[in-house]
Amino acid sequence: MDKKRAQVWGSNLKKPPNEQNILFCAGRDVQPLPMADELLLPYDIWTNRAHCIMLHKQGLIPSASLSSILEGLYKLETLVAAGNFSLDPAKEDVHINVEAFVTENQGTEAGGRMHIGRSRNDQSACDMRLYLRDVGLSLFDSVKNLAASLLVQAEKYTESVMPGFTHYQPAMVTTWGHWLCAYVQGLCRDLERLAFAISLVNRNPLGAAAAFGTSWPIDRQLTTELLAFEKIDTNTLDCIVSRWENEAQLAHAGSMLMNHLSIMSQDLMFLSHPYSGLLQIDDDYVTGSSIMPQKKNPDFAEVIKSKATLAHGFLSSLLGIQKGGLSGYNRDTQATKYLLMDLVRECEAAPIILQGVFEGLTINTKKMRELCETDFINSVDIADHLARTQNLSFRECYHLLARAVKLSSPETKITTAALMKALAESNHPTEIAEDLAELHDPQKILKLRQHQGSPSPEQTSLHIEELSAELNSLSAPLVDLQNNIIAAQENCQNYGV
Repeated sequence: MDKKRAQVWGSNLKKPPNEQNILFCAGRDVQPLPMADELLLPYDIWTNRAHCIMLHKQGLIPSASLSSILEGLYKLETLVAAGNFSLDPAKEDVHINVEAFVTENQGTEAGGRMHIGRSRNDQSACDMRLYLRDVGLSLFDSVKNLAASLLVQAEKYTESVMPGFTHYQPAMVTTWGHWLCAYVQGLCRDLERLAFAISLVNRNPLGAAAAFGTSWPIDRQLTTELLAFEKIDTNTLDCIVSRWENEAQLAHAGSMLMNHLSIMSQDLMFLSHPYSGLLQIDDDYVTGSSIMPQKKNPDFAEVIKSKATLAHGFLSSLLGIQKGGLSGYNRDTQATKYLLMDLVRECEAAPIILQGVFEGLTINTKKMRELCETDFINSVDIADHLARTQNLSFRECYHLLARAVKLSSPETKITTAALMKALAESNHPTEIAEDLAELHDPQKILKLRQHQGSPSPEQTSLHIEELSAELNSLSAPLVDLQNNIIAAQENCQNYGV
């Protein structure tokens, strides 16, 4: 391990730390940022293919020109895939770089016809929608995989009792399986938001030109099919004005997701703390100190929390950029590309890291159960039982239990003697206290909670089935979309071959 270890810490770890986690935690400290438009190169090549195929089918460019253009785009695509092409800053953006490459390699008779019937405005909008669709689908898959992994673990722990908390204080008995299902239910809402954002993005702006259409007889339906868009974004002005909106829509879904992942991270920090000892994070996902050799820090969780805040900032900026702008193209919206790409770069690995963390957790079920028998955690269950069986108001029973808690101190659970005394002071029969032994057993407490969504093992198992079905239902349309995208890409790449 010593030969592989680049960091100064980790000598006390049983195995080398996860490399992806190291990079995730280090962030931009040691990683350069690519040119924004380099990320758009594959999409600009695809957009050019689709547009030029359409021009040919409409009789606007001859077959020889199309063949030359497609050959040039293939050469460029090959260079890009091999990492042998860089954008020339002197050519300003990806669109001019691509056109210039085709012109230089295939001649002006080919390259000079590529810009017929369009503007860089609708090219940019189209490239960004293809990019947004791809990163949205990638994020969807990562979140789905995290949720599915959590459900697998939830099945193992439907009966693993543990304390639940409010205000960071012991509250009521629950299970680790129920806790995991809570995460998945929230992640399913994130998947709904991501799917909705993708559906709004997946509309074709190509053909809007500068915002006001073109006199060339283009076929926008054909480019819609060639680019695997769901439909045409019809109004040419709105296609351009809404450029910030698509980025903000995905950023909102991403920000909401990061909030959920931040809550999960805080839970892991609290539950894995040595002084609670309910969970243990695998050495794969801890980091250390340059001065304290014993340290095993959950840096990934702190980094996720900070990245959630970054996402909020990016979203706020995206919402503000076009506010008050005149309808039409404004250069302000160029910044929306950077904001969204920065958000994706900062956040895309978070669900992947968390999946690894949860899959590697050691669950201290013994300690969890022990804590379910302390701190008077069954107080509300006893109060409910008294109200239900003795025809007393809940509030009266609440005060009875509050008194019993006080009388039981310094014990950490309600004693029979204390409850009997509390009942006697309120002129209630004391013998009913003898019937409450089962309410000191956390497993039996949970069996009393049989309503839908409760932490009882039976209801948790039913919820796991529901959540599994929901994951499948949410995923099916996007699997179809991914298949359509692959087919459309191949159709463009193989056109005329």
